[in-house]
Amino acid sequence: MTEIKETSQYKITPGEVSPDKTLREDEGWFKMDVRWVVTNENFDSQSTVVGRTILAPGIGAKHDIHRHPNAEEWEYVLHGVGIKHIGDETFYMRAGDLAFHPRDTYHGLENGSDTETLITLWGYTGASSLKEAGYFTPEDDRKAKAGET
Repeated sequence: MTEIKETSQYKITPGEVSPDKTLREDEGWFKMDVRWVVTNENFDSQSTVVGRTILAPGIGAKHDIHRHPNAEEWEYVLHGVGIKHIGDETFYMRAGDLAFHPRDTYHGLENGSDTETLITLWGYTGASSLKEAGYFTPEDDRKAKAGET
């Protein structure tokens, strides 16, 4: 009979991963606890990223509008209420809802509650890190179009 273990090299708990302290508000990361659970660095992933994000209650907790030219993305709400932006659409997301973002499509997320924490699980396909996925805000695109650096 196969032994059933509590631990595995293929298993991780998001709470075991340190929050990413390098993410900055001027790049669109506001009042967020982001943990990169599966990447090319910790699981030697070739084309998948999985993360967990916690957005504090109240106005201003959000991941501002951005796009990934090299990856599709999905986001699943575990707890709370979010306001999701994908392309020209804005809609509520609640626990149990999943959103899909096509490659290179602007998207973002805000906590939709003044009192409740928003917790999401999300992932990229087609890239194994944020760097590979690419990360561009509308301001980045405006500057590139204008020839600014």
